[in-house]
Amino acid sequence: MTTIETNAISAVAACVERAARISRLPLGIIDPAGIIAGILPTLFPHASEPPRLIEPFSERPAPDSHGRVVLCVPPKQEALSADEESACRAICAALDIKPPRLTFWLFAALALYHAGPKGTAIVLMPQTSLSRSAWRMGQQDFVDHRLIEAVVALPDTISAVVDDPRQPSRHRPDTVVYDSLVMLNDAEIRSFADRIAFISPHEVNRLTQERHLANLDDTLIPYESVVSNGYLLTPLRYRASRPTFPNGVRLREVATVTRGVPKVRLRDLRLLTVSSIGALEPTVDSDSPVAYLTSKDFEHGYDYCHLASANMHPTASYLSARDLKAAGVAPITTDSILLSRTGTPFKACRLGCASFAHPAGAYLIADNLFCIQPGNLLIPDYLLAFFNSAPGQQALCRTANSATTMQQISPNDLRDMFIPLPPIEQQRDIAARYLAQLNAIADMKRKRAEFAAERDQWFSSEI
Repeated sequence: MTTIETNAISAVAACVERAARISRLPLGIIDPAGIIAGILPTLFPHASEPPRLIEPFSERPAPDSHGRVVLCVPPKQEALSADEESACRAICAALDIKPPRLTFWLFAALALYHAGPKGTAIVLMPQTSLSRSAWRMGQQDFVDHRLIEAVVALPDTISAVVDDPRQPSRHRPDTVVYDSLVMLNDAEIRSFADRIAFISPHEVNRLTQERHLANLDDTLIPYESVVSNGYLLTPLRYRASRPTFPNGVRLREVATVTRGVPKVRLRDLRLLTVSSIGALEPTVDSDSPVAYLTSKDFEHGYDYCHLASANMHPTASYLSARDLKAAGVAPITTDSILLSRTGTPFKACRLGCASFAHPAGAYLIADNLFCIQPGNLLIPDYLLAFFNSAPGQQALCRTANSATTMQQISPNDLRDMFIPLPPIEQQRDIAARYLAQLNAIADMKRKRAEFAAERDQWFSSEI
């Protein structure tokens, strides 16, 4: 099943049509998973003739001397035959690059080869394939040989569930999500050779209106800067690494940020058991248990301090306070905002000792979470609403350093992140409206449970 937002279709079509219009070259498509083939009329409604489907592992490039514009939608995984591996080595040798180990970049090489010396390859990518950790497996040679013209962050995602019978069972079916677009060609055919254009989602229209990317001087980043940044190719990182707001402040100025406890410090501690009737194992000397949470244990955007009265609780494990004290681990006893260290989305919730299904004297968080304790100038639920909003998630994505295949925020980057800070009364108003939304969500969940119970009763007696 393929899910493609209208804005993503428009952005991809605009980039392809721009390249074809400028170069006056025909269009070809590499689409082994069949993601684009099924929506070609929607993607290119005004095409005079259908694009040519290209066999990616053919060692024959474009038949004419000029080449073509090639739109490529790589699969997430690809099990290559011996002949296909041989073809890949020959194709990469012709491009003077090493065969990429990352499938997305391997198909970028195939698309660039079939585009020909005067052509352009336009390749859909997930943002994770543009990260620093991907450079050894993918983009290094493309950057070093200056084969990248532009990297575009799409305004929406393209996702598909793909079932490849050649893959091991654990890899099929698999979901592929594309949220970026990379344009590749020979530097000699570009109006600029020493820089890469990084285009943010709202600039796609601006990109397609300009005949030469050199006219978008503010979007151009020197190749040297990309190399010094560990070959990172994430557009939002280059264009707005520290987003600001008209009334913004750094988070460190209005809140305290700490990271959770590493698993290695807890690996020898025993979790308290919960009985079949939901009762928690009593602790020694009736010591209050300590709740333990990871990023998987709560719903994004929930204020569990507020929703506890509606019997909405996070899913927690429990430890003995005595055991934690012996291990030198200090739990948290005050209300705070939790934020996941990796995305996307970056999950956030508000939590306190009274938020759990079982009474807890304190709580503890895993090292994949941050604990944020707002000061007097910051209303907690205002901050929670911001983290749950689209601007908040965009700010977190831009703050993340993409040091791994998943975007990741460091403690110092989070502390230096800018957040909007309106007057305290405006914060209270936003917080109150946000809690009203949470109340509505709680009411809908309650009604849904009532409907499910009513449905079950239809079959509880003899029919």
